[in-house]
Order: sequence, then C-alpha cells, then structure tokens
Amino acid sequence: MRAISYLFSPAGRLSPRPFVHGAIAVYLLGVASQYLTTADVIQRGGLWPFIAVQLVLVWIWFCLHAKRRHDGGRSSGPAVGIGLFYLLSVVLLLIIADGFFVTTSLPLGDANAGGALWLILFLYVVGALAGSMQYDLTWVVLAILAFMTFMPIVLALICTVWSARLPSTDAK
Repeated sequence: MRAISYLFSPAGRLSPRPFVHGAIAVYLLGVASQYLTTADVIQRGGLWPFIAVQLVLVWIWFCLHAKRRHDGGRSSGPAVGIGLFYLLSVVLLLIIADGFFVTTSLPLGDANAGGALWLILFLYVVGALAGSMQYDLTWVVLAILAFMTFMPIVLALICTVWSARLPSTDAK
C-alpha cells in the first residue's frame, strides 16, 4: 500500500534520494514507452496503449515532484504547470500521429490537422525543389516545431534537477 501511495499520491513528503530514484525510473519508462508508437503496436492496438502509459507516467512524475517540492518547503505549482505542458505536447503529438497514420476510425483521422500536415509537407517539397533551403520560411517553421517538441522534455528535466537539489525542511 505504501508503494501505491508513494507513486500515485501527491500528498506527503519525499527526500532527495528516493525522489531521484523514482524520477530516473519514470524517465526510463517514458523512453521505453516510445515502443508503443511503433507501427506493429499501433496497427494492433492503436494509440490507446501509448496514451494510457503517458497519462500514468505524467501523473507519477507529478506526484514525485509535488512530494519533493513539499519536502523542500515549496509549492507544487511548477510541477503542475510542466505536467500540463507535457500533456499538451502529447496531445499535439497524437494529433500529428493520427494525421499521418490511420490509427482510429474517429473523425480525428479526417480532421484539418491532416490537411495542415500535408500543407507543411507540400511547402517543404516546393522549397526543396525551388533551391536554397537555408533562408526559406519552411526551415523557420520546422525549427519552431522542433523547438516546441523538445521544450516540455527540457522543462521537465530542469524541474527534476531543481527539485532534487532542494534542501529538505523539517516536518511541521
């Protein structure tokens, strides 16, 4: 029961050492969960296994960070914001994945997101055929999209290091 509370409850306190072990485990499981986005898995189960694992991992990440920040005498607000920002990036990733692959029979597969992806691809091909890509607007758009893709991960890592370095306060 204590392990369930340790992982799934944001209430309480957590010292730095168990926090670091838990955070490393969450990040390793997050990397391993990318296997759920392979073509074979998507073909058999769709994106639902990936969505479920991501939701659970984000919740565990938040609980670990909330406890650690409480132990350091700080608010869990940054963990809430970064967790929501990460969830937003997962939703956007799912929209993009559903635009490229037919993963569901839901209307999302026929949404305008697919049209936007084809437009970006079309602009990229036209830009490549037209000549120099160094100063093309397409590269700026792709750079912005790449930046937005990695920003939640970078912020999560910064929050983890920041939370791990907080000194523990005495229990009140």
